[in-house]
Amino acid sequence: MSFFAVQVRTGSEIAVKKMLGDLLTRLGDDAVKAIYALETFTQTGKEMDISELTDTDISNHLFVQRIQASLSNLRVAYEEMKASTGASDIMDEYRRQIKHLTARLKNLRPSSKKIGSVLKGYILIELENNFHYLPNHLWHLIKSIPKVSGFPSKMNIPQEEVDAFFEEVEMSPEVELQFNEILSYEEHLEEQNILLERVNQSQDSEERKSLDESLEDMHTDVVEEVKDIKQAPLPMMKRIQAFIKNKREMVRLPVALFRQLYRKEIGTGTHSATWKSPTDFLHRLRRWANYPEAVLE
Repeated sequence: MSFFAVQVRTGSEIAVKKMLGDLLTRLGDDAVKAIYALETFTQTGKEMDISELTDTDISNHLFVQRIQASLSNLRVAYEEMKASTGASDIMDEYRRQIKHLTARLKNLRPSSKKIGSVLKGYILIELENNFHYLPNHLWHLIKSIPKVSGFPSKMNIPQEEVDAFFEEVEMSPEVELQFNEILSYEEHLEEQNILLERVNQSQDSEERKSLDESLEDMHTDVVEEVKDIKQAPLPMMKRIQAFIKNKREMVRLPVALFRQLYRKEIGTGTHSATWKSPTDFLHRLRRWANYPEAVLE
């Protein structure tokens, strides 16, 4: 076998892999053993599916990309038309299409995985036979694929370099968790007072416990707490990220770690409700950081 690198437009690695694979299948060309876009994914949303990446996930990802591209083109055309002609029936139609595509994206994003490539701007081609140079017919075939920029070299990549690369590259999927919304001081105070009033009025012990936990969650700074926990000298800690996005506290971590933190809940299908508590998540993360070999209850 032999490996060759193909340079593609950054962000188009998965689309090029799909187009090239489809073309090779249609032509019946079996010289290529495998195509690697080195996909990884980040799963986010209210109901998380933490299964492995599937062909359906990739098809959905490419479909979302096409809608995003169409939406961007429509917006550019609309702005150019608005600057030159003012109001028109065509502009009304553009506005309708922009509104329609925006709504479709909003509905699709929560249920789709955000897929990316570890090796930005490249894909790898593995051939069945040991070629020193990429065969001419494959060179021309690959060059015909849209968004292919060229080849760093027509020579193959030495096997030891390929082995070392696949050993070092991190392609495991990630999960993106959404926690507290960032509130203004006035909004924070108002929500806190509402919860305190409900606590004082409630006669149900379970409800009071739940409200107390909500109050504790409100006062939890997830980003700062995760930064503190990340000081633990564990290799996987480097892949945990805490940040603010769209006025929400977010944490991104490997799926393997998420499965370990919530192994019991995943087994019973209750993890989607459990991980939404920042206090509970931080408790589990601290415990794992202190006892990484422990089975979390």
